[in-house]
Amino acid sequence: MLFLKKIFRVLTHKERILLFVAAGIIALSAIAILVTVITKGTTPIPAAGGEYTEGIAGQPEYINPVTATSETDRDLVKMVYSNIYDIADKITVSSDTKTWTIRLKENLHWQDGEQLTSDDVIFTVNEIQNKDAASPLFSNWQGVSVSRTSELELQFSLAKSYAFFGDDLKGLYILPKHLFAAIPPGNWRLSDYNLKPVGSGPYIFSSYEMRPDGYITAYHLKAWDDYFGIKPLIDNFDFDFLSDNAALIKSFNSAQIDGFGGSSAGDLASIGRPHDTYVFRTPSYYAVFLNQTANPALGDSAVRQALSLSVDRNALVQNALNGYGEPDYGPIPPDAPYNTSISTTTSLDLASTTLDNAGWKMGDNGFRAKTVQKSAVPLAITITVPQIEFLTETADSIKNAWQQIGVQVTINTVSPEDVATNAIPNRDYDALLFGNILGPSSDLYSFWDSSQDLFPGLNLAMYNNPKVDTLLNAIRANPDDAARTAQFASVQNIIASDTPAVFLYSTDYLYVTDKSVHGITTSTLPDPTDRFNDVGDWYLNTTRVLK
Repeated sequence: MLFLKKIFRVLTHKERILLFVAAGIIALSAIAILVTVITKGTTPIPAAGGEYTEGIAGQPEYINPVTATSETDRDLVKMVYSNIYDIADKITVSSDTKTWTIRLKENLHWQDGEQLTSDDVIFTVNEIQNKDAASPLFSNWQGVSVSRTSELELQFSLAKSYAFFGDDLKGLYILPKHLFAAIPPGNWRLSDYNLKPVGSGPYIFSSYEMRPDGYITAYHLKAWDDYFGIKPLIDNFDFDFLSDNAALIKSFNSAQIDGFGGSSAGDLASIGRPHDTYVFRTPSYYAVFLNQTANPALGDSAVRQALSLSVDRNALVQNALNGYGEPDYGPIPPDAPYNTSISTTTSLDLASTTLDNAGWKMGDNGFRAKTVQKSAVPLAITITVPQIEFLTETADSIKNAWQQIGVQVTINTVSPEDVATNAIPNRDYDALLFGNILGPSSDLYSFWDSSQDLFPGLNLAMYNNPKVDTLLNAIRANPDDAARTAQFASVQNIIASDTPAVFLYSTDYLYVTDKSVHGITTSTLPDPTDRFNDVGDWYLNTTRVLK
């Protein structure tokens, strides 16, 4: 060191500067070489840790897999509880699909340390079937009995063959018997366990925050160390509860939340922060359901065909959905199981010709009418539409198309709540612009079987075709997937030909996150809560390991 100091003293000022520059270059080169060696010799992998905050427009009430109704509650159920497939070691199905035998994994426990056994599964099913529990799953589990074979084995017995029972099982999240058995189901909604759940899923309840007026502002979960599966990579998963989508966007732009789901295409334009948008396909579709009993003009198949021919689905997807969706022409949307391609033409000229040939003549007022039993029947339709931006834009476009072919159209815009509590239960509409969400099996029974034409059935067009009824019931009982595929194709073609509804489009589910979030995979999303199916793979941190 003394030797270096002597050399440094004899250097001129210029030589000293050159020495410093050279030393800096050598140091930077060494760092660059080291970084290159590390980069080429190692690879980044997901690492545990970090905190993620999801924004939700809503409030939690019943974080209970038997009673959860709202999307908010079901989101949290997905995080805290396990479904039967998660905890099953083996599932065996009889050839007639009427008997399902399930063996559970060894050493399953609840988050309070109690053992999870077949008794918990049986208790959960029994309570779903108990009317006092008022479970939204009640109708799915009629005709199903469950019995205990051993502590880890149980058997489901169906009154009749049902090929899609496996989908019902995937929606069966297990409730701890030791916490709820002593509470009458009618009192469950008063239980503290609704907001402080004890489950067996990947995340465990930590705490929540509530304003003095009872509004829950935040909810905190932690990765459960004793989870029987692979422990989630994100340590802390929080939820912030906000009033609406505008509040979600404001919170995201200010970095108070890290992600939110259910964004509309219009919302994306308001996001001013670097982000990733994950696009999930959904087995849902929107259509104008035609009520032939309320409007005699709609009883004419030529009218229904003309209404369908006049609608440009591609334009609707681009204009109303900003491209986030797919045109739809039948009761099973694109990318959903058993979808069949349906040949459809869009033509205003062909629509007008179809009406002309059926006797619907254009009047001096620019609208059509037809004489039926010496009475003039006007071709006038009122479209009832929920007050949702993309749906009202869709209704306006449809009105424009239909009026071009001589249909007098009135749009009746009502609140989504009024649609749910009045229009649908009473079937109080000429035409209803609304959406259906199919389950993972694409089972159409609830939507198109004639037995479902009155509330609480979901046959919104009050459609009645005996051949379709026969096929829908045969599909449910058919254990042969190839044969079911052919039956599904027949059903779709018959329904499309009958035109009980003008099918429009299926929508995408948009999920927005900060760019620090990784590990999210997109696929078809039967339910918005299914975005959390792979939540254990999400990560915020990385580490490097040797290649």
